[in-house]
Amino acid sequence: MTRASIAVVFAGSGGSGAMTAGAVFLRAAAHAGYYGMMTQLFGAQVRGGESASLVQVSIAPIETQPDCYDLFVALDWDKVEQFAAEIPLDDRSIILADPASGPVPPGIAKSKGRVVALAMNNPDENKLERALRGKRINMFAAGCVCALTGIAESDVKAAIDTIFDGKGADLIAANAAGAALGARAAPALPLDLRLEPPRKAARWLINGNQAVAFGALRGGVRFVGCYPITPATDLVEWLAPHLIKLGGRLVLGEDELASVNMTLGASYGGTPAMTVTSGPGFSLMIETLGLAVAAEIPFVLVDVMRAGPSTGIASKTEQSDINLAVYGGHGDAPRIVLAPVSVADCVNTGEYAVYVAESLQTPVIVLSDQALGQATTVIDPSAQRPAPLARRVNGVAPGKPFKRYATGGDPVTPMPLPGTPHLEWVAEGLTHNEAGLPASGAAMHVAQIDKRAKKFSQFDPGDHWGEVWGEGDVAIIAIGSTIGPAREAANRLAAGGQKVRVIALRVLSPLPLAALTRALDGVRRIIVVEQNHGAQLYHYLLGHKAIPLSAESVARPGPAPFRPSEIASHVA
Repeated sequence: MTRASIAVVFAGSGGSGAMTAGAVFLRAAAHAGYYGMMTQLFGAQVRGGESASLVQVSIAPIETQPDCYDLFVALDWDKVEQFAAEIPLDDRSIILADPASGPVPPGIAKSKGRVVALAMNNPDENKLERALRGKRINMFAAGCVCALTGIAESDVKAAIDTIFDGKGADLIAANAAGAALGARAAPALPLDLRLEPPRKAARWLINGNQAVAFGALRGGVRFVGCYPITPATDLVEWLAPHLIKLGGRLVLGEDELASVNMTLGASYGGTPAMTVTSGPGFSLMIETLGLAVAAEIPFVLVDVMRAGPSTGIASKTEQSDINLAVYGGHGDAPRIVLAPVSVADCVNTGEYAVYVAESLQTPVIVLSDQALGQATTVIDPSAQRPAPLARRVNGVAPGKPFKRYATGGDPVTPMPLPGTPHLEWVAEGLTHNEAGLPASGAAMHVAQIDKRAKKFSQFDPGDHWGEVWGEGDVAIIAIGSTIGPAREAANRLAAGGQKVRVIALRVLSPLPLAALTRALDGVRRIIVVEQNHGAQLYHYLLGHKAIPLSAESVARPGPAPFRPSEIASHVA
C-alpha cells in the first residue's frame, strides 16, 4: 500500500548532521518529482545543542507543517528532549533509532510511538574510522528513509551532488557511500512507507528568504547594506554572490545603524537599495526609517520576525513585530508594510516592494517571519509578476526654480540624481520647505506632512492587496506563516461540509479597507489568527474599524507554529 505524503523528522545534537539529512531527503524527493517542505529546529549553539529538520513530502503542494509526524529518525538522543514538545508524535508514529544510542528519552517515548531499531553506529568504530569507511550516520539515515519511501538511489545521488557541489569529489563520494549503505539496510526493516508515484514537472526548491532576495533582484535592487542576524542572515548569504553577478554590491556594516544608513545613502545616490534584519535590528533602524520618510528617500527593509522581545529566541518564529512595522517611530511617519502570503509569494512580494518604494519615494517594509523565511519548499514557479514601477527623476518645468518637496500638486515630486545641473536638492530630516531647506513655521510643517500623507492616500495596490480562498460565511484572517495552516484547516472543514473563507493580507499599511470590506461581504463570523501574545493584528484591524467588535481573536506567541487541527478545532 502506498501513501500520498509522509512527514519525517531527523533529529540529533548540534553538529550531528540532522539538517543535512533533511536537506538530502527533500532534494532527492524533489528530484524524483515530489512536492515538499522542510522547516528547522535548532538552538543558539553551533555544536552541542539541539537540532532537527522537519520534512514533509507529498504528491501535492505543501504549505504547512503537519499535525503529527509519521517518522522520527534519531541520529542520537543528546539534547533532543529539549524540543520534544515542538515535534508532535502519537501512537501511529514510528521512532527509528539505533539501540546503541541508548533508550528513547521520556519526552519522545510518551508519544507511545512504535520503536524500530536501526543500527546506524558501530560502537567499535570511532568517528574518524566511520568517516573513512564512508558510513556517515546522517547520510546513512537519509539514504535509508529515501529507500523506505521509494525514492531511487539515483535521485539521492543527484541530491548529494548538488548539496555538496564544490566540496570535493572525496567528500561527495563518502556521503554517497553512506547513503547507499542506508538504502541497503532499508529492506530489512518491518516498514512500508512507500509514496505514490509523483507527477514530474519543472519546479523550484527555494526557501522564503531566498525567494524575497530573488524578487528584490528582479525588482532592481543593486545595493544591500546589512548586518548578520538570525533568521535573516541566510537571505543575504544567498543574495551576495547573485547581486555581484548583476553588478550590484552588498556591504556588511559594523552594526544595524550603519547598515540602514548606508542603504539610505545608496538610494539617495540613485540606486534601488535594501536592508535585511530581524526584530532587534529593526528596533535600531527606526530612527533612520523616520529620516527616510521625512526626506522621501525610498528603500526596502526586510524584517524576518523572530521570537521577542529583546533578543528573545533567535532561531524561532513569531509575528510580534506588526506594531513596530506599522507604527514604529515618532511623529507622523507613514510607511508601506507588505507581508508575503507564502514562500512562493515571497518572490512577487519582494519584487513588488521595490517597485512601490521607488515609485512612491518611501521606505517599504517586507514583514516576513522565521517559519516562512527559513521554510524550504518545492513549488511550482509562477509566471505572474507585478507591473514594473520606477522612480520619478524628471518632470521639472524648464526655466522655473526646482522644488524637490513642492506642495499643492502631485505629491510624488521629481527626485533627480545628485549632481544634476540646476536640480540640486537637500535631503533633510528637519521640517523643511519646498526646496528642502530647514523651516520652523507651522504652515510648512503641516504642508509637508499633508504632502506625504497624500502619497499614501493615493496608493492603490489593486489585486496585490491580498488573497481570498473559499466562499463560506466564516472567515479566517491571517498573515505570513499562519496562512498555510489556516488554509489546510479550511480545506478539512470544507471536506466535512463546513465552508470557511480564508483572507490573507499582503498589504498591511496602509490598510486596504475597501478591498477587505469586499472580501468580508456575506461573512457572519470573523476569526483573526496570529502568532503573538498581544493580538496585534486583531487590534490593528479593530482600530481601523475593518472588523466588528464581535470578531474573534486567536492569538498566541511563538515559537510553536499553529497546526491545522488547532485552527480547525477553534472554528468548529
